[in-house]
Amino acid sequence: MSATSNYLLQHVPPALLSGLIHYAKEQQIPYQPWFQGISQDLDQIVQGNGFVSFQDICKVVTRALQDTQCAHLGLEIGRDKGLISMDMLGFAMVSSQNVVEALQTGLQYHPISGSVMDLEYDFSSTSPTLVMKERYPTGNLLRFFCDEVLSSIVSCLDVMLGNHQDLVEVHFSFAQPDYLEAYQVHYQCPLHFSSYMNALVFRPEILGRQIKTSSAANYSTVLRVCQQAYQDMQAINQQQYAHVLSYLIEQHLPQHFDMHQAAQHFQMSERHLRRQLLAEGCNFQNLRQHVLENKAKQLLQQPLSMTEISQQLGFSELREFRRAFKRWTGLSPSLYKSQMTE
Repeated sequence: MSATSNYLLQHVPPALLSGLIHYAKEQQIPYQPWFQGISQDLDQIVQGNGFVSFQDICKVVTRALQDTQCAHLGLEIGRDKGLISMDMLGFAMVSSQNVVEALQTGLQYHPISGSVMDLEYDFSSTSPTLVMKERYPTGNLLRFFCDEVLSSIVSCLDVMLGNHQDLVEVHFSFAQPDYLEAYQVHYQCPLHFSSYMNALVFRPEILGRQIKTSSAANYSTVLRVCQQAYQDMQAINQQQYAHVLSYLIEQHLPQHFDMHQAAQHFQMSERHLRRQLLAEGCNFQNLRQHVLENKAKQLLQQPLSMTEISQQLGFSELREFRRAFKRWTGLSPSLYKSQMTE
């Protein structure tokens, strides 16, 4: 049984959450409480590393909306932090030769931006339209996710094209909110609320626009990064329980990620998770030891002291690490390291 049978457990990069943290820091808002009880390590999220589940994203966004009392938080994140939240994908788009190439790149690799929405684009229409659809049911968070994605796309286009008037109109499936003026300032075009879609409609001339920040060398380099990130995201969402747990155990180091946390992540009882792991031919303790062994071998190839390696693996004492490593490999860490350098 796949660990991704529940859409709540689908994973995306934490770029959107990194954007929330950036906003909170600028506004001097304590953001740490937003992340209590989520699976991913907060330091990893701050750095934009790893992946977070859809359910954890929803938890954090809900808490942020309640704490900030900022109804247009999604618009703020997308408008002012558009390229930050898009990360390497945004860099690839602004390095593209023209708008068509940028849009094609964005459509293909959009999931690595950390968004939980999907995009569809009709290049053949007399009024080219970029439509946003729910990848997973977003409930009362739909407005936030729509605001964040649509406004970040417009911000990205502004960087690529400079002063332009290619946006014809914007459609929203939800009712007109109280912060209408913020929409008008950002989009500067007719707005349609309670529409049948969430979409940006452009003039056809936009497809012929050249991008002022175009760089073939940068585009080629960053595109490879985007391709790898997309492959990594697909892999984590197609893995079995053991693979996902291995990832989570390593991401939480040096903290101890235990069976209780694992069961909470998958929204099941510990007993049921044990049965799932048994069906895959492993158990949680052996899985954890395997992760620690592999991580130790990686760290031993770096210019780190044994004490530093022991601490990064979560051992309280160096002698505990030495005993564990010898149990795993039959060699002391020092002997293993010396053999690696021969």
